[in-house]
Amino acid sequence: MKTKLILLFVLLLSIRAYGQEPVFSETEDGLFVTKAKFVEEFHFAKYDNVTPYILKQKTFELDRSGRRYVVNCMKFRNWKNDPGDIHVVEIRRGGRRVFSMTNDLGWECIDDETQGPGKTSFYYKVNLDDDTIALVFMGIYIMSQPPYLTVFVLKKGHGGFVFNKPFYVNDIKSDGYETVFTLQSNTLEYLDINSGPINSPDLHTLTFKDGMMYYK
Repeated sequence: MKTKLILLFVLLLSIRAYGQEPVFSETEDGLFVTKAKFVEEFHFAKYDNVTPYILKQKTFELDRSGRRYVVNCMKFRNWKNDPGDIHVVEIRRGGRRVFSMTNDLGWECIDDETQGPGKTSFYYKVNLDDDTIALVFMGIYIMSQPPYLTVFVLKKGHGGFVFNKPFYVNDIKSDGYETVFTLQSNTLEYLDINSGPINSPDLHTLTFKDGMMYYK
């Protein structure tokens, strides 16, 4: 009977994982290897008079092993009326730059309910395992299209840009073992304000667990 229960548990795990694709992989040196289909590169242009950047938020993040990272969220100077609450993310550890990314369109401030009522930040933090954390940023809304969902992963002093695709975030659930983002890739369309949508939502999930991110 015990053997049958174990086999049933393994089968249920297999069914649940079916169709989930790892978003990235790692080299023996701990560097992140991304997949092109999960990362749409930002367009970079050279602008004058946007430096020195304006520091909007400086936070300290710890992984479960006690490694501390400094996350600097910065805005272009002289871009008061242009889109984006922040345009540059810089991550440092021990005085060394681990990773940095610039997004001309910018990311927006979000309400992070996982950190308590009313907590406002520029990203969601998700623990993937004891040594790995993910930082999830939300881009701006342009012409009723989904904003970019951007994910940076930090592990043992290394950083990676592993996910960047346009998605609405419909829901976030965490049970202590895994965190699941329910995503929507399309915008619902309506004939009028009194009717239902004429198209169906294209839903996907982004699951954070066991040191990895899985897309389905």
